[in-house]
Amino acid sequence: MAGSKRKKNIGLLLLLIVMILLLGVYFWMTKYNSDKKDSKNDTAETNKAIVTLDKDTIKTIYFKNQEYEMTLSLNSKGVWEDKDDPGFPVNQTYAGNMQGLFADIAPTNTLTKDIDDLSAFGLDKPAVTATATTTDGKEVTIAVGNETPLGGEYYATVKGNNAVYVVGASYHSYFGYKRSEMLTVETLPSITAENITSLDVVPKDGKEFQVAYEPDSPYDYSGFSDYIIKKPYTTPVAADIDSLNTLFANYTALSFSSCEDYKAADLSKYGLDKPAYTVAIGYYEEQKSDTGSTDTSKSSTDSTDSKSTDKTAKVSKSLTLLIGNANDDGDYYVKTPDSNAVNVMSKSTVEKLVNIDAYSNTYKYTNLINIENVDSVDIASEGTTHTLTIKRETKKENGKDVTTATYTVDGKKAEEDAFKKIYSVVITPKTGREIPAADLNKGKTETPDLTLTFHLNTSDTPYVVQFKPYDDSYDIVNTNGTELFLTDARNVKAVLDSFSAK
Repeated sequence: MAGSKRKKNIGLLLLLIVMILLLGVYFWMTKYNSDKKDSKNDTAETNKAIVTLDKDTIKTIYFKNQEYEMTLSLNSKGVWEDKDDPGFPVNQTYAGNMQGLFADIAPTNTLTKDIDDLSAFGLDKPAVTATATTTDGKEVTIAVGNETPLGGEYYATVKGNNAVYVVGASYHSYFGYKRSEMLTVETLPSITAENITSLDVVPKDGKEFQVAYEPDSPYDYSGFSDYIIKKPYTTPVAADIDSLNTLFANYTALSFSSCEDYKAADLSKYGLDKPAYTVAIGYYEEQKSDTGSTDTSKSSTDSTDSKSTDKTAKVSKSLTLLIGNANDDGDYYVKTPDSNAVNVMSKSTVEKLVNIDAYSNTYKYTNLINIENVDSVDIASEGTTHTLTIKRETKKENGKDVTTATYTVDGKKAEEDAFKKIYSVVITPKTGREIPAADLNKGKTETPDLTLTFHLNTSDTPYVVQFKPYDDSYDIVNTNGTELFLTDARNVKAVLDSFSAK
């Protein structure tokens, strides 16, 4: 009996302990929720708007910072203007941001009230002062001082209120613009590299670079390039398509970083009276055109369907940039011919536009000609001539034209594989570099080490390439009478050796 009574007392004791713990949790939760509610109310009170304006009634905004002051006014078309210079192209996004700040000024904290010494907060000489005026005569002025110690926020006062507030960084940055930043910056067209048809870069001092899309140009001897480099060489040369695509990529997505002067009267201040470079880009845009057609041949009593067809047309466009001096930051003053605005373009962008190595964009193969266009090739060196000949015969077989080719080397019939092995060596010489300017006429007096004459079924005029001695490492390449480049002398030896091994 004693043991049973003892167990009963222990059970009652445990139950009492549990009840005490539950009461403790209840009182703690009650206090926690009360504190949380009070904290939430305090935050709401802190973030309460101290100024509320109807955004649409704000008609003028004045701001002053350490570098610039300006008065903006909203005209009848809803466009923000410079009150003192209506022609000034105001950045509408920035003006709209300022307007939005005045609509609802809600500080993140109220630091203190009835404070007399504002210098501790930088508010005796504010970094920014801004005033908004509404159509019904309301006027609100905010002054912004130092950044708070934790950063990202600023001390501020509102005229007519003795409190010092903490506001977001936008109140400092949105009213901190310089004159050049308040200008609307001209936009440049977006150009696709594949749509560029011409490029002309003309330096005030130096060599001009010019390339153009000319698919039927006689200067594309190989038939592998639709672009011709016209300058700086004395004779146009074919361009390398892959290299050009890389080059043309520099002329896409161009933009100005800022506007220096929207109505420049004295271009000499920016070096634009005599530009350091003129860059002209020809390109096309693909535009859809709706061409509707109606069948009017039928009687008016017939039911006629009007069908519209969307067609894509290539519309020719052009963009010209005049590039002047560099500013103190190393960026360049740039303008378009039809605008009075002088803009700024980054140094890295300009250097890509104007620094062009012409040779790197040339087609390097000296005589890479499709074998299907060749009837014969004469390979002459030191009084000895080898000839590769292809005779083609076309017959009808099962209603279709079937062409059979017969290959000969020096008049002897050759297997197709053996013939093409020699031909592949003959057509693979590539240029290695430009002939130095001082040696451009050197080849005129030199006897060729090797002459290749291609007789084509696509032209009555043979294509002739000569390789003339230059030094121990290079030969001069003479293409149909034009001498601009050098080739590795080993290329010449390889052609001659191909016949020794046949």
